[in-house]
This record gives sequence, structure tokens and C-alpha cells, in this order.
Amino acid sequence: MQKIQRWSRLAGAGVVLAALTACAGYPQGGYNQSGYPNQPVSSYPTHSYPSTAYPNNQPVYNQGYQTYARVINIETVRVQDSSGIGAGGAIVGGVLGGLVGHQIGGGSGKTLATAAGVVGGALAGSAVQNHAGGGSVRDIYRVTVETRDRSLRAFDYPNPPPFNIGDNVRIENDQLYR
Repeated sequence: MQKIQRWSRLAGAGVVLAALTACAGYPQGGYNQSGYPNQPVSSYPTHSYPSTAYPNNQPVYNQGYQTYARVINIETVRVQDSSGIGAGGAIVGGVLGGLVGHQIGGGSGKTLATAAGVVGGALAGSAVQNHAGGGSVRDIYRVTVETRDRSLRAFDYPNPPPFNIGDNVRIENDQLYR
């Protein structure tokens, strides 16, 4: 009877620890642009269109929305894909740590060693999963540009961008071009 109670306490502690470990994850991908002043509300052009569709009988071609800017910063940012979050490593680590901790000590020391094994194993299992989790954490390159109207925009690239700080660039359809 006493062994059943110990195993049920151990399993309960493992479940609680796994639930708590799953709640603590890396910041999710994406970023908050609220720190950039003067962000445009819409990416559509704000100029007015002519009242007639074809002035002077010449067709009007869609020029697309473009603006010019200067690169002011290029930085690497660590992001995590949403598919990389999971508690599998923490659960397995917690169970294995609890089993190893249960073999150490005697009496009330055995309970303490089991709890410490569960916590240590869960932390180690979570770290192993995040390190070998199929590239769930990755670095991207964030290029910040200042447009002619002094607003800032950021563009993310998976590889080193072909720009340097100080380069003049063109923004067209939410893409940067030289």
C-alpha cells in the first residue's frame, strides 16, 4: 500500500511539473512593432486617383506602391517557431529523474531525492528537447529602414540580407530592393 501511495505522489508531481514546464516557453516568433514611431496604418497608397480613367486617351498602368528609404540597422534576432513548443522532453526527463532520485537516500531523504530528481530531470529534458528540437529556435536578420517621411519599418530575412547600413533602398510591395 505504501508503494502505491509513493508512486501516485511521484506521478502527480510529474504531471504538475510537466504542466508548469509547458507554460514556460521562449517568446514566440514575430515581434512587437509598437516601439516604432510613425508606423503607417495601411500599406495602400494615399494619393488620390485622377477623376477620369484615361486622360488624353492614354491608358494608366498600375505603378504599384513604392517608396524610398535608407537602411539604419541590421540585427540578428532569435525567434522560435510555434511548432517547437512541447512538453515531451520535460515529461520524459522528469520521469527518468524521479526514478533515479528514488533510488538514492532512505526514509524522508528518499522523498526529497525523488522530488529533486523529478525537477532536475524535467529541466534537463526540456533543455535537450529545445536544443535538438528540429530547429525550433533560429536566428533571423531584421533590417530596419527609415523612409523619407521619417517613419521606421522592419523587414525580416532568414539569411544575411544583401544590404549594408546606410544603403539607399526602394520599398515595393512590402519588399526591399536596391
